[in-house]
Amino acid sequence: MKNNSLPKNLALAKIREGGVVSVYVTGNFASPRHVDFVARSGYFDAIWFDLEHFDIPTQELATLCLVAKASPVTTIARLKATDYQVVMRTLETGAGGLMCSMVADAEEARRIVSWAKFNNPQPAPGEVTGQRGWNGGNIDSGYAAHPAIEYMRHQNTETMILCQIEHAQAVENAAQIAAVPGVSGLFFGPGDYSASIGLPGQIGHEEVRKAMAKVAAAAHAAGKFWGTVAVGPEMYGKAIEMGAQFLCPGGDLKVMTLSLRELVKSLAGAPQKTLAA
Repeated sequence: MKNNSLPKNLALAKIREGGVVSVYVTGNFASPRHVDFVARSGYFDAIWFDLEHFDIPTQELATLCLVAKASPVTTIARLKATDYQVVMRTLETGAGGLMCSMVADAEEARRIVSWAKFNNPQPAPGEVTGQRGWNGGNIDSGYAAHPAIEYMRHQNTETMILCQIEHAQAVENAAQIAAVPGVSGLFFGPGDYSASIGLPGQIGHEEVRKAMAKVAAAAHAAGKFWGTVAVGPEMYGKAIEMGAQFLCPGGDLKVMTLSLRELVKSLAGAPQKTLAA
C-alpha cells in the first residue's frame, strides 16, 4: 500500500532524541549531482544550502531539495529573512528548515516565526502558530495531497527555525531570541562574529569562544538546541562538550580544497615527463 504521509524531519527527530546532527554546507558548488553525492554518502544528517552568500533561485532550490529527499537527509536553507515572501517561498520548496542569518533581537525572531507558521485553528499541544500565507499545492504539502489541518500542523511542528547569532548585539539578546515561541534553536556564526569584533577569521579566539558559550547558555536556558560551524576536531569537540547538537564541519569548498591537495600528493614521487623544446 502506498505511503502518502508527510515526511518526518529526521534531523529534528534526532535532536529531540538528544543526538547530534552533522551538517554539510554548499553554495559554491550547489548542484543536483553534488547534493546527490553528499546525500548518498551517509555521512551527513542535513545539507545546508547557502542562499545568503550565493544566488540560488527558488526553482533551483526546489530541485536541490527534491534530489536530497531520495536519501534520509534534511535540507536547510540559510537566508536573510527580510520579508514574508522570501520565507514562504523558501519553505514551499520543501526545505526542512530555515537558518536565518543576522537575527538581531527577539522582535525580528517573532516576525520570522509569524511568516513561517500557519494559523492552524486546531493546534496541537505546544504547536506555535503564525500568519503564513496559504497555498497547499506546493512541494512541502505533497501537491495538495493532504488535508489542510494535517499539512499545517506538520509544517508548524516539523520545520526547523534557526536564528543565527553573529554579532555582539545578537549575543547580548540571545536569551530573548531563544525564548521566542517557534524558534527551534540558535546557531552561532563564529566567522561573522569574529569579523564584527575586529578579529576577522580568528574563530578560535578566546573572545569568540566566550560569545559561543553565552549562546549555548541562552539556548539551554530556553530549552532549545544550538549549533555552530566547528572546523577541525578541537573546535568540534569543544562544541560537543558545550552541548551543541547541530554542527557543521565544513562543506563544498573545504572538500574541493582538501581533495585537490590529496590528488597532488598522490602524484608525489611519480616520474615527471617534460616535452622537449
